[in-house]
Amino acid sequence: MTLYDCDVGKQCKIVAFTTQDNALKNRFMSFGIVKDKVCRVVSHSIRRLAVAVMVEGTQIALRDVEAKSIIVEPLES
Repeated sequence: MTLYDCDVGKQCKIVAFTTQDNALKNRFMSFGIVKDKVCRVVSHSIRRLAVAVMVEGTQIALRDVEAKSIIVEPLES
């Protein structure tokens, strides 16, 4: 499942990245979006063109393409 597919309010753990773009991987890392990090989907924009996620107390907006390149596993509530 990708971060894009997660429901609002759900927590998930980042397990992998599908992108080969090193600049994008570095951007993720600068935001604290790294493997094994827990995040929560805060909202989806209209038409789901962006996803807002909370990572360690920081809200980050990702484009749909970026969110689709982050593989996650949902955490049990």
